[in-house]
Amino acid sequence: MAKNGDRCPICGEGHLTVQVDKHPVEYKGVSESLDSYYSVCDACGSEQADAAQTRDNKRLMVAFKKRVDGLLAGAELRERRERLNLTQKQAAQVFGGGPVAFSKYEADDVAQSAAMDKLLRVASEVPGAGAWLIRKAGLGPAVAPVEWKDASNWSPQREREPGERPVELRNVVDFPLQPQDASSGYQSSGWKTPAPEAFSHG
Repeated sequence: MAKNGDRCPICGEGHLTVQVDKHPVEYKGVSESLDSYYSVCDACGSEQADAAQTRDNKRLMVAFKKRVDGLLAGAELRERRERLNLTQKQAAQVFGGGPVAFSKYEADDVAQSAAMDKLLRVASEVPGAGAWLIRKAGLGPAVAPVEWKDASNWSPQREREPGERPVELRNVVDFPLQPQDASSGYQSSGWKTPAPEAFSHG
């Protein structure tokens, strides 16, 4: 990112002064003033934004659109991913979007779809939902945060990433139904769903 005193890349003579102004924006009828990062040359007077400033300005706009659309902000996405005890790569395996999708979502580089947003909310708020998705993604044995006393199973245990806060976990029971044969119904841990003919009346 440009710093005060950097040589102007346009005229090659002046020096830059970093500026932060408010820039009015509108999206779907909602107006707001967002910070806008740029630099001004003291020689040629040009206003310019380098790659880092352009990136930051774009992220602020994406975050604004997320708010208007009712989508989770990048920081909220990260909190929910960590609540599920998933890395960004694992989250992409569970929810889709590609190997670097969650890095982009959490940085507000791009907005997640409404469908993805709803799935993340359900997975992180409904006991057992996230567990089922994680298990379907083939991520192995599952554990759950201790406060989720009704969760059926959860995410694979792993070492925390640098700077990541600890999450207290406990082992839990299997949730997904395991099919048996058509005559005996479906077997799960500790209970059984009767086959349809069990309800016939003669």
